[in-house]
Amino acid sequence: MLLSNPIASPMWPTLAWTFGGLFGGSLVALLITAHGRWQELSGSVLFRRWRTWIAIAAVFSVATLSGPIALALFVGAVAVVASHEYARLFKLPAPDAWVLRCAAVAVPLAALVVAPISLTPLFPLVAALPALCAQDVKHGANRLGRLAFGLWYVPLTLAMLVSLEGDPRGGPGLVLALALATALSDVGAFTFGKLFGRYTAPLAARLSPSKTVAGLGGNLAGAALGVLLLRPAAPAMWLLIMVVAVGSVWGDLLESLLKRAAGAKDAGTWLPGFGGVLDRVDSLLIVLPLATAALALSA
Repeated sequence: MLLSNPIASPMWPTLAWTFGGLFGGSLVALLITAHGRWQELSGSVLFRRWRTWIAIAAVFSVATLSGPIALALFVGAVAVVASHEYARLFKLPAPDAWVLRCAAVAVPLAALVVAPISLTPLFPLVAALPALCAQDVKHGANRLGRLAFGLWYVPLTLAMLVSLEGDPRGGPGLVLALALATALSDVGAFTFGKLFGRYTAPLAARLSPSKTVAGLGGNLAGAALGVLLLRPAAPAMWLLIMVVAVGSVWGDLLESLLKRAAGAKDAGTWLPGFGGVLDRVDSLLIVLPLATAALALSA
């Protein structure tokens, strides 16, 4: 079905218990760290992140369980905002930015009928059009490269959520398992880094000084927890755990590289406690193509 009632999904009770436990437990942990002082907690960055996570989890879950059209529209909306942030980071000329935004809408919708990866050969051709039309001899090659990467980095990778939703091996449950595992992998890396980071070396000091080797253990632990919580919906479970753990680190460092190159701390200000949409989905942008390839090779 292209549209469905999310409450009628057999996954709804599992999601309700899972998210209730995760958000309830994390709130208790936040209260403990704040020594029970609610006023102090409510103004903290961690509490703003907690509230943002609730909103993201609710909207994403409803969109995923409402059928492929609802998910494609949600992914398109996220891709438009992320594309806007990418265009601003790299100061893309207006025509290039509009091509990227149009693709952010079109590619997730196209994923309803074709595999997003099949569109990849068209991206360099589309990316060349603005510079060709402007006869931009001086900056044309640079514009082409930035736009071609942007087309792959945002619309194409996010559109894989739509194609994975239709995967007979997992469907909506696979999408939710990947998203939850990626989110918990990031949380695990942050937690392990805070607890044990001072005992280990930086992971990539020039890209992200706050990330340490200890955080890698958190990435793996969080990925495993996320996949195991939705285990019935996760085919090739152990393979997905490794894919999510590796992809989360890779995606986080890649966005750090892009922001450093652009001289920016955050990609935007859309999400309280996190920054921009790109700052929140950076890991997922790499996990999705890796998971798509891993599932195809394991079939």
